[in-house]
Amino acid sequence: MKTIAYAVLSAALLVPSMSFANSNDDLMEHITVTYRTPVEYAVYQYTTDTLLALNQQIRIEIQLQAKMTSMQMAKSHGIITDTVTTALKPAKAVLTSKRVKSAE
Repeated sequence: MKTIAYAVLSAALLVPSMSFANSNDDLMEHITVTYRTPVEYAVYQYTTDTLLALNQQIRIEIQLQAKMTSMQMAKSHGIITDTVTTALKPAKAVLTSKRVKSAE
């Protein structure tokens, strides 16, 4: 009777440690590396830069549109006069692709 109890107790103590040893393999992180040609990387970089510029331009346009809408609402309620709103209008587009010319 005692031998059976010891056998069951030792088996119960060994089974959890065996299951923890097997579960460690699942926790390993796998990294996949994809090699690209220079042309593919250039296209990827161009696309990323274009999307970043577009997202930046959209954010700026949303801010300007919200500002103009607020100004129109303030003007319609008589808080702001015409002279203030004309001074606050943007003169040019915010994002331009032109180069800055030197002072020479």
